[in-house]
Amino acid sequence: MSDAESEPDPTGFRGLEAEVLLRAGQATALPARTLVCQEGHLINRCFVITAGEVEIVKSIAGKPCILSTVGPGCVLGLMAALDGQPCAVSMRTLGEATVVEITRAGLLAVLAPERASDSNLSHDLALAAVRRLRGATEELAKTLCEALGPSPHSGQMDALRLARIQAENHAWPCATLAA
Repeated sequence: MSDAESEPDPTGFRGLEAEVLLRAGQATALPARTLVCQEGHLINRCFVITAGEVEIVKSIAGKPCILSTVGPGCVLGLMAALDGQPCAVSMRTLGEATVVEITRAGLLAVLAPERASDSNLSHDLALAAVRRLRGATEELAKTLCEALGPSPHSGQMDALRLARIQAENHAWPCATLAA
């Protein structure tokens, strides 16, 4: 393996780390329009999409708003699985999809200190989380400056933009899947 192949992808995991993450779970085929997780509900697992697409949806002013669509390699529900807090968004398959479902216990097992020598997954996960937090903080700061600054949008908050900032922390394009 070359040095370039062993370096972590700036957005997440590749090679051994992606394999470790995928081996921690069970592949599950999901029919079209399956609700993977529902906004406001607790989940005790995360999901890596290996085939198909998933919509990220948030209720804004009582109406469902599609924030994004993600595909293979995206890790869904990671934050909720790790911290035990409710999902901030809903996620549903568009068409048929396959996901690797990783229970919270399975995820914690591959992140355990005694497994640290197996891969750099814990390190890469921490870096991905920090990068996402930095990006969200920067985007939130821009949104707030626009709302508070001297502009035509002064005094107005863009709820959809805020929801997208939040959604980006619930669907991570992290795993580089082998072809």
